Formats: sequence, C-alpha cells, structure tokens
Amino acid sequence: MAEARAHGSSQRRSRAIIGAGLCGLLVSAAWTGPAAADESKYAKARREHPALFKLHYDETVMAYCGLLTPESEAGFRLERDALLAADPLGPEAYRTVRVASDMAADYSYQDYGLSGQKRWCGTEGRDAYNRFVARYRAAPPTAATQSGPGTQSE
Repeated sequence: MAEARAHGSSQRRSRAIIGAGLCGLLVSAAWTGPAAADESKYAKARREHPALFKLHYDETVMAYCGLLTPESEAGFRLERDALLAADPLGPEAYRTVRVASDMAADYSYQDYGLSGQKRWCGTEGRDAYNRFVARYRAAPPTAATQSGPGTQSE
C-alpha cells in the first residue's frame, strides 16, 4: 500500500513539474513575442537588401573608428544613391535597413571589445574607408548628385 501511495505521489509531482514547465514556456513565448517579431523584421531587411545593409554597416564602422571624412562620406552617399536608384525603398523599409545595420555594427563592436577595436578598425573600417574614398575619387559628386541628410528618406 505504501508503494502505491509513493507511486501516486511521484506521478502528481511529475505532472506538476511538467505543468509548471509548460506554463513557463507559454509565458516566455508570449513575453518575447513582440521582440521576436522586431528581430525578424530586421533580419528580413538584411536578407532582402544585403548591399544597402552592408553599405550602412560600413558607414557605422567608419564612424566608430573615427574614419569619417568629407571624401569618405561623399563616397558613401554616391554608393547609397546609386543603390536606391536601382532599388527604391519606402521610408519605413529604408529606416529598417539602417537600424538593422546599426544593430549589427553595435554587436560587432561589442564582440571585438576595446582591445579588439584597433584590429576591427584596421580591417573592416579601413576597407570601408578605402572603398568609399575610391568611389568618391572615381566620380566626385556634382550639385545634382550630391545629397545630404534628409534625402532618400534618411
């Protein structure tokens, strides 16, 4: 009889543990629902517009590394304008790509840490800088092609 009682008690305990686990799982799923939707929105923007994402990521890396100069910024704008002319985006889609690239650069910065920032700036930052400056020098912007903040739904 004592064996039957012990077995019944064990079953109730197992059910309570499983029930509590399922409740916790459901609560955590409901709690992270909107955050997961936001993450997928940025992942989708990154997947759908990889060139624009990379362009803004590189600009953010240059900003972290102190490599923004008039030439590199103008080269960035030339590349950005060319990409947006080929594949126009609405203001919200463009903002989402920019936020996604900023988040990725922030995560990269955190991954490298303070001691690794020098290496990050010497590789990714310098590559971006060289690309943008080369773009600028290949075709300096004119008054018609020069666009500053506020254009292209920035």
